[in-house]
Amino acid sequence: MTATAPALAVERESATGEHLIRTISLIVQPMTRETFAPYGEIIHERGSVELDLDGGNANVVAQTVEARPMKFDFIGRHLRCEQFFAPLGGAKSILAVAPPCENGSAVPDASRMAAFLVDGGNAFKLHRGTWHVSAFPVNESATFLVLDRENTLEEDFDLRDLKTSLGVVVEIRQ
Repeated sequence: MTATAPALAVERESATGEHLIRTISLIVQPMTRETFAPYGEIIHERGSVELDLDGGNANVVAQTVEARPMKFDFIGRHLRCEQFFAPLGGAKSILAVAPPCENGSAVPDASRMAAFLVDGGNAFKLHRGTWHVSAFPVNESATFLVLDRENTLEEDFDLRDLKTSLGVVVEIRQ
């Protein structure tokens, strides 16, 4: 199987005040090893998972996300560690990502954003620097076991406003 390009479906423009905002629509695609490779790694089998925590202590938490509109204009990344997510209870969700930046850029490449169906049966890890938003549950909620570097959200969270940095809002279509 070959990797597919990120699924940008439609771009619309609308004026908000003095700024022109584009709406980018991502079509949800299956999460396979090949399609997800630019963003992270799918964990199918039992065994150990190598996780780069940049010498920090490991932190394990349960994260529950509630249903909300599948639209976002903020996206974040962690430059000091990778993150591991294991869906609990087989809950399905949708994950929106952009690959780590090349050439030291501090904004995600909107043309390489993608949305993936997390089928609830496999864990995954995000590469260091992968841009992402909290998963969107397919039903009412989804809970993940998350392993990352201690104090990641306090010390290593690079958040970008897509409206001001790129002039875009992103919506996800199933």
